[in-house]
Amino acid sequence: MAVTVCQNCGSRRFRADRSMAGRLVCQNCGLAAGSRATRPTPLSNRRSNRKFWLVILLLAIIVLVVITS
Repeated sequence: MAVTVCQNCGSRRFRADRSMAGRLVCQNCGLAAGSRATRPTPLSNRRSNRKFWLVILLLAIIVLVVITS
């Protein structure tokens, strides 16, 4: 039996999905074994990037207010 690793998240946990004719599906990300991810970054990374830029924007506004007053 070959060891299968998910190409999206690197997990080794798979289950056979009956709705996909028994094809192996990753239990962590839900991607079918042997297929590649369509998104380059997970959604959680995008959310954390948004939070990072929001914090940077708020700090910039605070610095501008302090400088101008």
